[in-house]
Amino acid sequence: MSSLAFARMKKSKLGFVLIGIGVFTSTPGIVAKSNVDVEVKDLNRRIEQVDAQLDRSTHYLKKESSGDETTIEQAWFNGAGDLIKVSTEHTAAGSRELSEYFQTKFAAYEPMFILSRKETTQPDGSIQIEEARQYFDGNAELIRDLRKSARFKAGESTDTVRVPNKPVDLSKKRKDTRNEVEQAKARNEFFDKPIKIAGLLQQAGPPVSDPFANVTGDSGKYRVIEDSVSPDGRYAIALGLSEEKIDWESYRDKEMEGEGAPEIYTAEVDGLRNYVVDLTQRKILGITGVNYFGTKRRYNHRECIVAWSPDSKNFVETYSDKWNYETCRAGRIADGPKLVGTVDLGKYGEKAMQNFRKAHKQGDEEASIAIFASDVTNDGVISLEVVDQVSGGERKGDINFAADEKIRLREKSGALQLETVDVRKAPKDE
Repeated sequence: MSSLAFARMKKSKLGFVLIGIGVFTSTPGIVAKSNVDVEVKDLNRRIEQVDAQLDRSTHYLKKESSGDETTIEQAWFNGAGDLIKVSTEHTAAGSRELSEYFQTKFAAYEPMFILSRKETTQPDGSIQIEEARQYFDGNAELIRDLRKSARFKAGESTDTVRVPNKPVDLSKKRKDTRNEVEQAKARNEFFDKPIKIAGLLQQAGPPVSDPFANVTGDSGKYRVIEDSVSPDGRYAIALGLSEEKIDWESYRDKEMEGEGAPEIYTAEVDGLRNYVVDLTQRKILGITGVNYFGTKRRYNHRECIVAWSPDSKNFVETYSDKWNYETCRAGRIADGPKLVGTVDLGKYGEKAMQNFRKAHKQGDEEASIAIFASDVTNDGVISLEVVDQVSGGERKGDINFAADEKIRLREKSGALQLETVDVRKAPKDE
C-alpha cells in the first residue's frame, strides 16, 4: 500500500486549481460558500458509508502506554489504499478523550467532520460525558457545531444516542483576526492533522488487519484510477491493457509521483481500456467503454471523473479534455456482483440538448461540447450538464448554450437503456 499524498486539488466547473500544502495567500479554490445543509448532509452520508465498510478495510493501530496513561491511534484504508477514517483516544486516571475524523476526501480541501468525546469520572462514581459534533467546510471554517452533555450513573450505559443535540450559535463566534498567511497555515495544519497520523501509522509497521493481503484475483491486469472508488469502498474504475501479462513498472510515471505520493501509471498505447473492478475480490467485472490512459485523475487538461450513486450500483465515467469531453458512459452493477453493462451517455446527452435547442429555437451553432455528471441517484437518474462552448478565436471560453438534463438509466430485459426525464436551459456562468 502506498503512502498518502499531500497534494490537494479543488475542482471548479471547467477545471482544477492545484493547491500544495505550502502557505498560500488566497482562499483555496472556493469562490462562493456552499450550502451548509447540503455539506452537512453529504458528510453524514459519508460517515454512514465509511462505518459500513470498516470491517472490510485495512486497519492500522498503535497503542502506547506510560504509567496510567494510554494513547491509541487508528486509521482505516479502503481497497484502493484511500484513507477513510482516523481516530485518536487518550485515557488517564478517571478520564477518556476520543476524536474521530471523517472527510469527503482526505488529502484534499474537502468538508470534514470531527466527533470529540470526553468522559470524566466523578467522585460519586458517575460519568460526565461531553460531546461535540463539528462540521467544517473546505476552508476549514466551522459551519455547524452540535453539543451533547449528560451524566450517567455508575455501571449505566454511556451511550448518548438518546441525548439531544444542542446547536451552537455560530453567528456569535469571534472574528478571525489573523492575516491571510496565518489563516492559510492554520488551514493546512487542520487538514494535515489526520493525514499525518495515518501516515505515521503506515510507517510504524504492518496493519493489524488487511482483508486484501492474500487476495490476488485479477490485480495484475489493472491499476485503480484516482478518485474512482465507489462510496461503499467495494468498486472502482481501473486502467487496463489488452496484454496478457503487463509489465506495469514500464508504465510507471515516477516524475509525476513526488515524494510520498501513490504510484502513477500512464499508458497512452494501443489496447487501452478501462475496467470496473470489485476491490474486495480484486476481480474485473467488465469494460466500461472509456479509454482513459492513466491512473492520475488529471493530466493537465485531460481528466477522468467518476460519479457513483449512494448505493454504489450506478456510475458515470467521463473522460474530458479542456473544452470537450472524449467519452462519457453510464453503467450499472447488479448483485453477484456483475456488470450489467454500460451505455453511451455522452452521445445521448448531446442529442437531448440538440433537440431542446431546436424545439425552443435557441440557435444551432455548435463548438466544443463538454459534459458534467453532477449526481447519480439510486434509481438511476443522472443529473447532467451539457455545455456548448467556444474553444478558440476571439470568443474563446464563451458559452453558446448549456442544458441541465436529467437522464434515467433503465434496465430492460437484461440490457441498459437511457430515457430523458427533463431538459432545460442552464444559466450561463458570469
